[in-house]
Amino acid sequence: MIIVETAKPDLPLMWLSSWKPLARVSTSDGKHLVYTRGSCRLRLCVRYRAALPVPAVSIPCDEIYELRIAAVTRMHLITCAPSSASQGAHVITDNQRLRLSRFLAIHDALLAGASSRDLAYGLIFPNHRPLVGATWKASSERRQVLRLIAQARSLVSGGYRDILLHR
Repeated sequence: MIIVETAKPDLPLMWLSSWKPLARVSTSDGKHLVYTRGSCRLRLCVRYRAALPVPAVSIPCDEIYELRIAAVTRMHLITCAPSSASQGAHVITDNQRLRLSRFLAIHDALLAGASSRDLAYGLIFPNHRPLVGATWKASSERRQVLRLIAQARSLVSGGYRDILLHR
């Protein structure tokens, strides 16, 4: 959610003329708005502050301020860009979604006590014939499973923030 403070209630909404409103709730100190254009969504909290000469974005200094800064940056990019360019700018593709869900499934299996060989033939290569002994140790399948395990652990230990920040 992006907090916009303004002295004039309609001023910050002028740049949303090509956006479709999804929700609007008025409160004592302003409005909560959700707008959409294509696959992009903006959630705004518009607060009224009489002393402001120009609209301003307010970013609270809390534990997710980096995400708030990224949201404001994305808002600027997608509201200034033509609608066709902004529609796919920061949307996770089906392949990325599948890969990320696979990482989470790998991490969950590791927490449940699965070995790398269990992961290989139960989750990652379910249609392959299991390898045994030295063949497994020297296989490219084992190396790939170990890389996926490392990436899953990295994602869960903090890398998911990079996805949210579109890095």
